[in-house]
Amino acid sequence: MTRQKKQRFIPFIVAFATILVTGCGSTSLAPSDGPIVLSEEERTFNILHNWDKVGMKNHLNAGTNVGPLAWFSVESLIQYVRSTDEVYYILAENIEHHANSTSTVTLRANATWHDGTDYVADDMIGYYIVNQGQVTNYMTSLEKVDDKTVLIHWKPQMEPNERVKTLLLAVDRAGAVQYDEFKTFVDEANRILTSSPQAPAGYTGWAPFGRIASQTNINDYMANYTAFKNYNPEWFVGTGPFKLSRKTETEMLLVKNEDYWATDSIKFDFIRATNSMNDLNQKYNMLSSGAIDYQDGLAPEATMNQILLNNPNMAHYKMFDPGSIGVVFNLAKKMQVNGVAQPIWTDKAREAFQYIFDREEVKNAGNPYAITSWKPLMTMAPSEAQKYMSPDKYAEIETFSHNEQTAANLLVEAGWNKVDGWWYNGGTKVKLNVHYDGSHPGMSGVAVAVQAALTSFGVEAILKKGADFNSWFGTASSDAWAHELSVCWTDLNMSFSFPTGSFIYAYKDITAKVLHLPKYTGDDPETTVIETNEFDLDLEKADGSGTFRVIDVLDGMYYLNDEELTEVVNDLVLGVSKKNFGVQFYQNVTGSFINIGKLGGVPLQDYLATSRNITYVPNFEDDPDNFYAVARLNFHFAYAVPFISGDLYPARLDD
Repeated sequence: MTRQKKQRFIPFIVAFATILVTGCGSTSLAPSDGPIVLSEEERTFNILHNWDKVGMKNHLNAGTNVGPLAWFSVESLIQYVRSTDEVYYILAENIEHHANSTSTVTLRANATWHDGTDYVADDMIGYYIVNQGQVTNYMTSLEKVDDKTVLIHWKPQMEPNERVKTLLLAVDRAGAVQYDEFKTFVDEANRILTSSPQAPAGYTGWAPFGRIASQTNINDYMANYTAFKNYNPEWFVGTGPFKLSRKTETEMLLVKNEDYWATDSIKFDFIRATNSMNDLNQKYNMLSSGAIDYQDGLAPEATMNQILLNNPNMAHYKMFDPGSIGVVFNLAKKMQVNGVAQPIWTDKAREAFQYIFDREEVKNAGNPYAITSWKPLMTMAPSEAQKYMSPDKYAEIETFSHNEQTAANLLVEAGWNKVDGWWYNGGTKVKLNVHYDGSHPGMSGVAVAVQAALTSFGVEAILKKGADFNSWFGTASSDAWAHELSVCWTDLNMSFSFPTGSFIYAYKDITAKVLHLPKYTGDDPETTVIETNEFDLDLEKADGSGTFRVIDVLDGMYYLNDEELTEVVNDLVLGVSKKNFGVQFYQNVTGSFINIGKLGGVPLQDYLATSRNITYVPNFEDDPDNFYAVARLNFHFAYAVPFISGDLYPARLDD
C-alpha cells in the first residue's frame, strides 16, 4: 500500500497510546501505596517558541505571530501530521464524502471554545467565509444542516478526489473564528461574496465559492479583511487543549483547558514557552541543562552528543523530511563586465556551479544524517519527485558530479577567466556574497562548506548571516538584495503529501522570490490583471512538444486524474531542472530533541537502550508504525498531538 493511499481517520485521542505523557522518570518509580504527587515543574513542559513581543493580537488570523498558541490553542476540523499525512479528528468527529459532489462534516458534540461556548456550524462556516482560503476555490457553498452539521458543496468541474478533500480541510485552522466574536466581519464578507456574480459554467480559475468579484468587491473585501485582522478580542480565540494564561515579551504560560473534550487525557497542566533567541549555542545550553524539554532540528554531532551526555533525560530522534537544502542563484544580480552591467548567472555559469561542489562533503557539514543529492534545483525533493513523476522522466533529470575541470571549462565558455588563482569576468574579480539563515544549524554548516569550496576553486565568497528565517527571507526577497547566492531550502513541501505543496512553496511563497524571477507586467494584451502578480516563467514540456507557462498548470491539480497529474509533474520538475536555478545538496532528515523523562512511552525503546542519539530514520515501507510515531514527536509536524494520551483507545486504526 502506498503512503498516499494509507489515509487514517482517527479520533484525536486514539493515536497516542505510544506517546503517553507522564511525569518525570523518577516519580514513575515511586511506591504504589499512595497517589503520585507531581511538582509544578514536573507538570510543566518547557519549550522555546517565538511570538510578537509587542502588538500580538488575540486571534490566529490577525497577521501577528502568536507563537505556541498556534500549536496548542487553535485547531483544525481534522489534524494531519505533515510528512506522514496521518489524520486525526479534532473539531470534527466525522467527515463523509458523497458521490453527489457533497461532503458532510459532523462537528464533535462536545467541542467548545475557550470561553466555554460550543463550537458550532456557524463558526466553521464563518471561518471559511471571512478567510476564503484555497479550499474555498473548490466549493460552491457551505450549508448549515444543524448546529453540529455542515454540508459542503463541491464544484463538479473541479472536484478534488476524496483524499485531497480531507487533506484540504485539514490544512485550515477552522477553530480560529468564533462567529459571535467576529460576526461583523463574517457578515460583511458574506455580503460582498453574495453580491459577486456567479462564475461561468465550467470556469476553473480563482473563484471562491464559485463567485468572481469585481474590483470594487475585491477592494471592499480587502478593507473588511484588514479590519478583521486589526480587531483584537479580549480573550485569545481558540479551542485547543491549552489556554493562554499570561504573556510577557519573554515568557508565555499556557494552562490545561479544563473544558476540553479530552481534558482527562491531557497529562501536562502547563506549557511554558520562552521567546526564542537566535543564538544556537544558547539553545544548546538550555537543552543540556534541562531548561527546555523540546527543540526541533539537529545540532552538530559533537554538540548533540555533549547535550545528551549532560542531560540523561534528553534523546534525539531523526525523521523523514520532504525538503532539500542547497544554494539558489539570484537571477537579478549583475556585475560590471567590460564596463557594462551584465547578469552574473548566465546559463553556462549556473551549469558550471553544478560541478564545483563535492556534495557529499557539503552534506556532511550540514547534516551527516541526510541523503546526498547530485541534482539541480527541482522545486521538489527527490523523494517527492520519484513518487509523483514517471520513472522514465525522473531518470532524465541530470545527475551532476564533482568535476572542477568541467566547471572551469563551462565558466570559460561563459566568458570568465582565471588570473593568479582567482576567477574574473571581463576584468572584474568575481566576489559572491553567500546569504543564509544563521538560526538553522544545517544551513549554517552548509554555508561554511560552500564558502570553503568556492574559495578553493578560486571564487571569492563572503558569508552573510541572517539572524533567523524571517530576516533572511526579508533580505533575500527584496529587490535591493545585495547577495548573489542563498543557502536555503531549494525544494520543500510544507503542506500535505501532494505535488501542490512543493509547487506552492516554489512558485507562490519562497523559491521564486529568492530567485527573483520576473513577473508578468500586464503589457501583453493576453496577460490579465491578476497575472501581474504571478511569476513569468516558461518551461519545456517533458515530451518535447513545446513550452508551457507555469502559471497555466499550477492551479487545478487537485482534480486531475492520476495520469494527468503525472504529466503535469513531469513537465514542471523536468522543465525547471534544465534551468539549473540552484544546486541541490541533500534531502534533509530532520529531528527532535525530546525530554523522554517527561514525555514517556516514546517509540524506538530498543534503540534508546543503546544510544539516546537515535540515527535510525524509519520509513513507511519497512517500518510504518515507527514512521508515524516518530513523526509525531516533531511539534512543527503534529502540533498538540503528542500531548494527548491515547490510553482509552487502540494506538491507530488502519484502513
